[in-house]
Amino acid sequence: MNQIYSHIKLLLLAAVGLFLTTTPLFAQNVITITDNQPYFENFEGNGFSMWTVDSSGGGQWSVLNGTQSSVASFSYGEVGDEGRLISPVLDMSAVTEATLSFSYAMIGMYGQDQLDVCYRASDTSSWQLLGTLSVNDYTNYFEQSYTLPFLTATCQISFLGRGMGGLFLVVDNVEVASTASCSRPISLGVEGLTASSALLNWVPTGNESSWIVEFDGQETVVNTHPYMVTGLSPQTEYSFRVKAKCGPDDESEWSTAFPFTTLCDVYVVTDESPYYDDFEASDHFLCWQSEIISGTDNWTLDPGYVHPNNTAFFIWLGGEARLESVALDISSVTTPALNFKRKQIQGTTDVDELSVWYRNSPEDEWHSLANYIFPTENWETETLDLPNPSSQYQIAFVGIGNNGEGVYVDDVAVGKKSLVGIASHSGVMAEAHPNPTTGKALLQTSILEGEAFLYDMYGKYVSTSVISGGRTEIDLGGYAKGVYAVRLYGDGNTVIVKLVKE
Repeated sequence: MNQIYSHIKLLLLAAVGLFLTTTPLFAQNVITITDNQPYFENFEGNGFSMWTVDSSGGGQWSVLNGTQSSVASFSYGEVGDEGRLISPVLDMSAVTEATLSFSYAMIGMYGQDQLDVCYRASDTSSWQLLGTLSVNDYTNYFEQSYTLPFLTATCQISFLGRGMGGLFLVVDNVEVASTASCSRPISLGVEGLTASSALLNWVPTGNESSWIVEFDGQETVVNTHPYMVTGLSPQTEYSFRVKAKCGPDDESEWSTAFPFTTLCDVYVVTDESPYYDDFEASDHFLCWQSEIISGTDNWTLDPGYVHPNNTAFFIWLGGEARLESVALDISSVTTPALNFKRKQIQGTTDVDELSVWYRNSPEDEWHSLANYIFPTENWETETLDLPNPSSQYQIAFVGIGNNGEGVYVDDVAVGKKSLVGIASHSGVMAEAHPNPTTGKALLQTSILEGEAFLYDMYGKYVSTSVISGGRTEIDLGGYAKGVYAVRLYGDGNTVIVKLVKE
């Protein structure tokens, strides 16, 4: 899978300036496929000049030209409308076995659209169904391959889009190749992801035994897969793509690129430095991982639509999903505790459920801490003791949809029990301006005299500044971009401010 949220956004934002192209229902092109000559179409440049569109079912296929790439896009007016995108004639009489591979993406709205992948031996034959695809995913491209039957001199493939209430359905990077030819790998992915390493994997579509991996701008020839890369930076975006190497001068097309982000490093929590996240630092989760357990709904970041600040939000439509924290080293904390705010708004009759879990390491099983099944129209603050502290501790919030109005979680703190949650209850105030900052930030606080301790996103101490007259200045000019925590202490009070360096 390949993350495409930004790609989709670019395509939609570019809609005003793009143009849509269609072609007549008849094409005269014949593409010859041999063991050494696959057919590849990414809809760049020539659009549908070699493809035809049958929109008699009310649906339409068009070339969507974005600022970075082009795709074949299906659109419709009424639920149930269909439209078929038909390839040129493919002469495959010279090959004995062939595969079709392609990329696709779908976003649902009121329902999930469907994509039928079809094949026929000639233009007088009936379409044969190879498979039906239907997903609802805001963040990923998927890749699919099928073995093609009836290899004749007049073969064709087609993509039948069926509008069922979805918002976005696209197809790209279509390849038809002999299994003896050098065809591009598909279904790229990452396994065993850590803060500093990743196991890169892919699915070959041919019989090659070596590949060229392009990672972080460097090309490397490898003879096995998966392929391990190490020495990576935590919480950093990377991307890789692969092509098959079938001989000294025989290479496939590049696969679709697969971006991924390394995990955060372990956050060290001490009695003096708790872990705190109010979800204000970004428009997506930093150092949290979300996982769908059942259904299609997941945790997301609500950017102030319902509440005046960012919150972790579990969508209410149904299913079950888990939101997992970064690994926390709480082994030296005297009395470790979790403090957080929650809100579960009742629907017409029911309320969504929230449960809290912990585990001692990423390899451990999850253990239950608490379960909340009653509605809360106002924010409720909870404090839970954390048993069995370890150096790779994790907490998790699990949302279960019961036709309520969603689950909200905010101001998550882990640390010494007497310190976590103080900012929520003591009335101590602190603000940083500007935030985010490219260098210096002025902190104003109700603590008149004291000290401000600066920590990086992994809980490591950075520096100390003096609070005087309720003011102190933090200078991040010489430090790396990222998220920092400032713990202000004085007058017997403590408050934590998150500071972002751009």
